[in-house]
Amino acid sequence: MCRIRVKTAGIGLVAGALVAIAGHTQEVRFIAATAAHGYAARTYQAIWDEYGNRIIAALEARTCLRFQEIDLLAIVADATSNSGGPEYPMRLRASYAPEVKQSTLVHELGHRHLWQLAERLDDVDGHKTLFLVLDLVWEDVWGKQFAESRVRDESEWRSSYDYAAAWSWARSLGPDARARLWGELLALNGFGDSCNDSF
Repeated sequence: MCRIRVKTAGIGLVAGALVAIAGHTQEVRFIAATAAHGYAARTYQAIWDEYGNRIIAALEARTCLRFQEIDLLAIVADATSNSGGPEYPMRLRASYAPEVKQSTLVHELGHRHLWQLAERLDDVDGHKTLFLVLDLVWEDVWGKQFAESRVRDESEWRSSYDYAAAWSWARSLGPDARARLWGELLALNGFGDSCNDSF
Protein backbone atom coordinates (compact mmCIF):
# COMPACT_ATOMS: atom_id res chain seq x y z
CA MET A 1 0.00 0.00 0.00
CA CYS A 2 1.34 3.44 -0.86
CA ARG A 3 0.98 6.18 1.73
CA ILE A 4 0.02 9.62 0.52
CA ARG A 5 0.32 12.63 2.77
CA VAL A 6 -1.62 15.76 1.94
CA LYS A 7 -2.54 18.60 4.30
CA THR A 8 -5.99 17.65 5.52
CA ALA A 9 -8.76 18.12 8.02
CA GLY A 10 -10.16 14.63 7.40
CA ILE A 11 -8.91 11.28 6.10
CA GLY A 12 -10.54 8.59 3.95
CA LEU A 13 -9.59 5.54 1.93
CA VAL A 14 -9.52 5.69 -1.86
CA ALA A 15 -8.37 2.74 -3.96
CA GLY A 16 -6.63 1.16 -0.99
CA ALA A 17 -4.33 4.14 -0.36
CA LEU A 18 -4.33 6.61 2.50
CA VAL A 19 -5.43 9.90 0.97
CA ALA A 20 -6.67 13.27 2.07
CA ILE A 21 -10.24 14.23 1.29
CA ALA A 22 -10.68 17.58 2.99
CA GLY A 23 -7.72 19.74 1.96
CA HIS A 24 -4.56 19.94 -0.10
CA THR A 25 -1.23 21.69 0.01
CA GLN A 26 -0.93 22.08 -3.76
CA GLU A 27 -2.00 25.42 -5.17
CA VAL A 28 -2.70 26.26 -8.78
CA ARG A 29 -2.92 29.95 -9.64
CA PHE A 30 -4.89 30.66 -12.79
CA ILE A 31 -3.71 33.78 -14.60
CA ALA A 32 -5.79 35.37 -17.37
CA ALA A 33 -3.65 36.09 -20.43
CA THR A 34 -5.76 39.20 -21.08
CA ALA A 35 -8.68 40.91 -19.35
CA ALA A 36 -10.98 39.08 -21.78
CA HIS A 37 -9.88 35.76 -20.26
CA GLY A 38 -10.73 36.78 -16.70
CA TYR A 39 -14.04 34.90 -16.55
CA ALA A 40 -12.45 31.68 -17.83
CA ALA A 41 -9.59 32.00 -15.31
CA ARG A 42 -12.14 32.43 -12.50
CA THR A 43 -14.01 29.36 -13.76
CA TYR A 44 -10.83 27.25 -13.62
CA GLN A 45 -10.12 28.67 -10.17
CA ALA A 46 -13.60 27.69 -8.98
CA ILE A 47 -13.07 24.14 -10.28
CA TRP A 48 -9.78 23.94 -8.43
CA ASP A 49 -11.20 25.41 -5.22
CA GLU A 50 -14.01 22.84 -5.18
CA TYR A 51 -12.21 19.76 -6.50
CA GLY A 52 -8.46 20.35 -6.11
CA ASN A 53 -8.09 18.17 -3.02
CA ARG A 54 -9.96 15.31 -4.69
CA ILE A 55 -7.95 15.67 -7.92
CA ILE A 56 -4.61 15.47 -6.13
CA ALA A 57 -5.78 12.61 -3.89
CA ALA A 58 -7.03 10.64 -6.90
CA LEU A 59 -3.84 11.25 -8.92
CA GLU A 60 -1.71 10.11 -6.00
CA ALA A 61 -3.87 7.09 -5.17
CA ARG A 62 -4.08 5.86 -8.76
CA THR A 63 -0.36 6.31 -9.49
CA CYS A 64 1.11 5.51 -6.04
CA LEU A 65 3.22 8.63 -6.49
CA ARG A 66 3.17 11.79 -4.43
CA PHE A 67 2.35 14.95 -6.39
CA GLN A 68 5.65 16.82 -6.35
CA GLU A 69 4.71 20.41 -7.17
CA ILE A 70 3.37 22.65 -4.42
CA ASP A 71 2.68 25.90 -6.25
CA LEU A 72 2.17 26.17 -9.99
CA LEU A 73 0.80 28.60 -12.51
CA ALA A 74 -1.70 28.09 -15.30
CA ILE A 75 -2.10 30.70 -18.01
CA VAL A 76 -5.65 30.86 -19.36
CA ALA A 77 -5.68 31.96 -22.99
CA ASP A 78 -7.03 31.34 -26.48
CA ALA A 79 -4.45 28.67 -27.21
CA THR A 80 -4.03 24.91 -27.15
CA SER A 81 -3.79 23.53 -23.64
CA ASN A 82 -0.50 21.99 -22.55
CA SER A 83 1.26 20.97 -19.37
CA GLY A 84 4.10 23.47 -19.74
CA GLY A 85 7.49 22.47 -18.43
CA PRO A 86 9.41 22.32 -15.16
CA GLU A 87 10.16 26.03 -15.45
CA TYR A 88 7.04 26.96 -17.40
CA PRO A 89 3.37 27.26 -16.43
CA MET A 90 0.56 25.16 -17.77
CA ARG A 91 -1.59 26.70 -20.46
CA LEU A 92 -5.34 26.11 -20.45
CA ARG A 93 -7.77 27.03 -23.21
CA ALA A 94 -10.25 29.70 -22.16
CA SER A 95 -13.07 28.76 -24.53
CA TYR A 96 -13.73 25.22 -23.31
CA ALA A 97 -17.13 24.28 -21.85
CA PRO A 98 -17.04 23.79 -18.05
CA GLU A 99 -16.79 19.98 -18.15
CA VAL A 100 -13.94 20.20 -20.68
CA LYS A 101 -12.18 22.68 -18.41
CA GLN A 102 -12.49 20.11 -15.60
CA SER A 103 -11.11 17.21 -17.61
CA THR A 104 -8.38 19.28 -19.28
CA LEU A 105 -7.14 20.61 -15.96
CA VAL A 106 -6.71 17.03 -14.71
CA HIS A 107 -5.19 15.91 -18.05
CA GLU A 108 -2.47 18.58 -17.92
CA LEU A 109 -1.86 18.13 -14.18
CA GLY A 110 -1.54 14.41 -14.89
CA HIS A 111 1.22 15.03 -17.40
CA ARG A 112 3.06 17.20 -14.87
CA HIS A 113 2.58 14.58 -12.16
CA LEU A 114 4.10 11.89 -14.38
CA TRP A 115 7.24 13.88 -15.21
CA GLN A 116 8.84 12.10 -12.26
CA LEU A 117 8.72 8.91 -14.34
CA ALA A 118 11.77 9.72 -16.44
CA GLU A 119 11.97 6.19 -17.84
CA ARG A 120 9.06 4.96 -19.95
CA LEU A 121 8.00 1.53 -21.12
CA ASP A 122 8.83 0.53 -24.69
CA ASP A 123 6.14 1.66 -27.15
CA VAL A 124 4.17 3.43 -24.39
CA ASP A 125 4.44 7.17 -24.96
CA GLY A 126 3.50 9.94 -22.54
CA HIS A 127 -0.18 10.00 -23.45
CA LYS A 128 -0.57 6.23 -23.29
CA THR A 129 1.16 6.29 -19.91
CA LEU A 130 -1.24 8.98 -18.68
CA PHE A 131 -4.24 7.16 -20.13
CA LEU A 132 -3.48 4.11 -17.98
CA VAL A 133 -4.84 6.16 -15.05
CA LEU A 134 -6.57 9.31 -16.35
CA ASP A 135 -10.06 7.88 -16.85
CA LEU A 136 -9.86 6.32 -13.39
CA VAL A 137 -8.93 9.70 -11.86
CA TRP A 138 -11.83 11.41 -13.65
CA GLU A 139 -14.13 8.67 -12.36
CA ASP A 140 -12.85 9.09 -8.80
CA VAL A 141 -13.51 12.83 -8.88
CA TRP A 142 -16.67 13.18 -11.02
CA GLY A 143 -18.07 9.69 -11.60
CA LYS A 144 -18.13 7.05 -14.30
CA GLN A 145 -20.49 8.88 -16.66
CA PHE A 146 -18.22 11.93 -16.68
CA ALA A 147 -15.16 9.77 -17.36
CA GLU A 148 -16.83 7.92 -20.22
CA SER A 149 -17.95 11.20 -21.78
CA ARG A 150 -14.48 12.74 -21.56
CA VAL A 151 -12.81 9.66 -23.08
CA ARG A 152 -15.22 9.87 -26.02
CA ASP A 153 -14.52 13.59 -26.40
CA GLU A 154 -10.73 13.27 -26.25
CA SER A 155 -10.90 10.39 -28.72
CA GLU A 156 -12.39 12.83 -31.22
CA TRP A 157 -9.62 15.41 -30.89
CA ARG A 158 -7.93 16.06 -34.23
CA SER A 159 -4.24 16.85 -34.08
CA SER A 160 -0.89 15.43 -35.09
CA TYR A 161 -1.23 13.01 -32.15
CA ASP A 162 -3.69 10.11 -32.47
CA TYR A 163 -5.68 10.46 -29.25
CA ALA A 164 -8.28 7.94 -30.43
CA ALA A 165 -5.67 5.21 -30.87
CA ALA A 166 -4.08 5.97 -27.49
CA TRP A 167 -7.41 5.85 -25.71
CA SER A 168 -8.41 2.70 -27.57
CA TRP A 169 -5.18 1.03 -26.45
CA ALA A 170 -5.61 2.05 -22.80
CA ARG A 171 -9.28 1.10 -22.68
CA SER A 172 -8.56 -2.31 -24.19
CA LEU A 173 -6.55 -3.20 -21.08
CA GLY A 174 -8.30 -4.73 -18.10
CA PRO A 175 -7.44 -3.78 -14.51
CA ASP A 176 -4.86 -6.58 -14.18
CA ALA A 177 -3.05 -5.54 -17.37
CA ARG A 178 -3.03 -1.89 -16.32
CA ALA A 179 -1.73 -2.83 -12.87
CA ARG A 180 1.01 -5.00 -14.38
CA LEU A 181 2.18 -2.22 -16.73
CA TRP A 182 2.03 0.36 -13.97
CA GLY A 183 4.04 -1.88 -11.68
CA GLU A 184 6.68 -2.31 -14.39
CA LEU A 185 6.78 1.45 -14.88
CA LEU A 186 7.19 2.15 -11.17
CA ALA A 187 9.94 -0.47 -10.88
CA LEU A 188 11.72 0.94 -13.91
CA ASN A 189 11.84 4.31 -12.16
CA GLY A 190 12.89 2.98 -8.76
CA PHE A 191 9.52 3.33 -7.02
CA GLY A 192 8.99 -0.35 -6.24
CA ASP A 193 6.60 -2.44 -8.29
CA SER A 194 3.34 -2.68 -6.37
CA CYS A 195 0.35 -0.47 -7.09
CA ASN A 196 -2.20 -3.21 -7.77
CA ASP A 197 -4.82 -1.81 -5.40
CA SER A 198 -5.03 1.32 -7.54
CA PHE A 199 -6.59 -0.54 -10.48
